[in-house]
Amino acid sequence: MFAISDMMRVSLAQYALVALVTVVCAAVGGSDAALSALIAGLAYVVPSSLLVLWLVLPRRVKSVKPRASAVLVGEFVKIFLVVALLGLAVKYYEQLNWPAVIFTIVAVANSYFIVLFKKN
Repeated sequence: MFAISDMMRVSLAQYALVALVTVVCAAVGGSDAALSALIAGLAYVVPSSLLVLWLVLPRRVKSVKPRASAVLVGEFVKIFLVVALLGLAVKYYEQLNWPAVIFTIVAVANSYFIVLFKKN
């Protein structure tokens, strides 16, 4: 069994926060707000999880040396995927609730501050 890295902890916390924000948006704004929050949250969290896998899995292999360029390339790919997924949501989901989308993205994007400072 391996220890959970800080990046994995942030990724798991982001999924939990998406669920929490979705429930709050459902209570405040109804089903369209809840679905908008869920779509926006997953559009951010799934690429973030892929970035974590991209960075953590090679460290498990002893012959692979970590490279700074992997972080940079991974972050650019993550940003591209987030923008593309949000663009698809805007195009195909006509009842998108913008306050729910913005609230979810801001909450999830800033959640890593809380997780990293709460560690100790």
